[in-house]
Amino acid sequence: MDLMMEPRIIKNEHQYRDYLAEVERLVICDPDAESASGLRLELFAKLVEDYEKDKFSIPKPDPIDAIIFRMEQQGLRQKDVAAFLGGKSRASEVLGRKRPLTLTMIRELHQHLGIPLELLVHEPTEASDLEVEIDGSNVPVEELIRRGWIDAKMSVADLLKRFEAPTGTPVRLRNTKTFGSNSRTNVTCVWLWLSRIREIADSDSSIAKRFSPESLDEEFIRYVSRLSYMSNGPRLAKECLAEYGISLVIEPHLPKTHLDGAAMLGRDGTPVIGMTIRLDRIDNFWFTLIHELVHAWKHLNSVDRRTIADENIEKRGENDAIEIEANELAKEILIPTGVWRRSDAFLNPTTGTIRELARKLQ
Repeated sequence: MDLMMEPRIIKNEHQYRDYLAEVERLVICDPDAESASGLRLELFAKLVEDYEKDKFSIPKPDPIDAIIFRMEQQGLRQKDVAAFLGGKSRASEVLGRKRPLTLTMIRELHQHLGIPLELLVHEPTEASDLEVEIDGSNVPVEELIRRGWIDAKMSVADLLKRFEAPTGTPVRLRNTKTFGSNSRTNVTCVWLWLSRIREIADSDSSIAKRFSPESLDEEFIRYVSRLSYMSNGPRLAKECLAEYGISLVIEPHLPKTHLDGAAMLGRDGTPVIGMTIRLDRIDNFWFTLIHELVHAWKHLNSVDRRTIADENIEKRGENDAIEIEANELAKEILIPTGVWRRSDAFLNPTTGTIRELARKLQ
């Protein structure tokens, strides 16, 4: 092996074995971290690690598989874990994959069975990368004409073709995660709404040109949240986001959906936030906006999660790691937990104490 070989991305097994041997040789030498050999060790170790993650990665088990595995390990039957899953009938539904785990169940299973939290909150495979069959009969044609999305001469087939055309669009909900929907949700209308949001955002390319990925971080989202203290905060938020290259599109939800908001990547890969203002309340506006900005910051990617849509954002219990993180960060950004729990508004909620807390947070 050439001891002076130049570090490169590992592309085959032979190269991997050579790099691994180089790492072992350098480790035995125990070089100073800042020396040339120490820096070489760090670099080669990183290249080996990246290759191993890509080549030998093992996917996390499904949460239900993790529970069943632990039951088999400890010789437990369904009745033995029923108390952790909300009772016998609910345990049957959970283990049969007919009901999702709740946060309470996750805590109980972690505490009593020792199942790691990262396995219990692992994203279920069935919740991602859906592809729906678009049913033309579910398209609310008259409503779309009324809103000006289409004219009376356009056929449903032409509409679907128009929305499927752009590169990266949420076609048939591929590369899309939809949270909070149920069996009564009109998934065709979800797809139409998401596609319309993308279409509107893509129509103004000047906004996207201003976007820099480094600017979308927690500090920026906190800055946006502070605009909530102003009477014209929503308008200022839209203008602020546009200045930083993020489109905010407001479009009411379509029939038989309960969409509140969505985060997605536009045609050129820049973030787009869509909101419906379904619940016409200022607190809902700000929570939904910050929630979707967290998704844009932490969870979107151009490979398999170009769009995240949220239905019933206030009413559902969450057991998905992505939604838990978006909820917790949004709450913390809007009102820090430490400040809230020490405030008179928390200890003695009145109009006066709430106004006083709002004043202090400005």
